[in-house]
Amino acid sequence: MFHYTKAAFRVGPSILFTYLFYLRKWAKNVNKYPREKRMYKVVSLAKKISRALNVDYQVFGLENIPSDGVFCLVCNHMSAFDPLPVMINVDKPLTFVGKKELKKVPMLNKAIDVLEGEYMDRDNLRQSLKIMLKVEDSLRNGDKNWMIYPEGTRIRDQMLPVASFHHGTFRPASKAGVPIIPVAMYGSFRVLKTKPQFKRYPIYVSILKPLMPSDYANMNTSDIATLTHDAIQREITYHLRPLDHKTMSERKEKNYRFNAII
Repeated sequence: MFHYTKAAFRVGPSILFTYLFYLRKWAKNVNKYPREKRMYKVVSLAKKISRALNVDYQVFGLENIPSDGVFCLVCNHMSAFDPLPVMINVDKPLTFVGKKELKKVPMLNKAIDVLEGEYMDRDNLRQSLKIMLKVEDSLRNGDKNWMIYPEGTRIRDQMLPVASFHHGTFRPASKAGVPIIPVAMYGSFRVLKTKPQFKRYPIYVSILKPLMPSDYANMNTSDIATLTHDAIQREITYHLRPLDHKTMSERKEKNYRFNAII
C-alpha cells in the first residue's frame, strides 16, 4: 500500500490538473482538438504515472512499427496497466477497445474518450459486433491505429499461458487489409498489486514482426488468431520471462514467482 501512497503524492496533482483543465473539456468534443495534441497529453501523464510507480521499460522491435498507414496491435493481457507501456513506447497515435466497465471509472473514462476509444459489452454479442464494425471502418478509412486484447479478459496469474484468442477480434483488421502486429508483454501484472512490493517494476514489451495483408490473404480469422497467439506465447516463454527472471535475480528481489516452462 505504501507503493500506491507514495505514487499518489508524486503524481496525484498532475492527474487532477490534467483531468480538470484538459480531459473533461476535450472529452466533450474530441473533434475540436487535434488528435496528436490529445494523445501527447495522455501519454505525458502516463509517463509521469509510470515514473511515480517506479516502472522500468525494456522494449524490443520498435522497428516493426510501420512508418506509414494505419495498423492494428494485438497484445496479451495481464493487467489494467497494460495500455500504458504500449502507448508510451510506440511513437504513433493509438486508441483501444476496453470493457464497458471502464466507462464508469472516473478520470480513466475521460482519458479513453479523449483517445476516441470504444467500450465493449462482452456479454452482448450485438453490441460487440457493432464495436468491431466501428473499428473496421476506422481502419479501412485510415483513421486511427487500434490496440486490441484478443484474449477478451485479463490473465491474472503470470504462471498461466496466454489464453486462446477470440478470432472475431481479428476480423476488423483482416477485412480492412491492414498490418496486424503481435505484441508480447510481461511484468505488468506486478505494478498494481499491493503485495509483494518491489523497489523497481520491470515491464518488457516485444513488438513482433507484423502480419501484412499479403501474408494473411488466404487465411481465415481463426488461422490468424492461432498464428499470432503462438508467436506471442513463444516470445514470452523463451525471451521475456527468462529475461525477467534474470533481472529480478540480479536485483535480489524476493517473493516473485517464476517458471521458465509452460
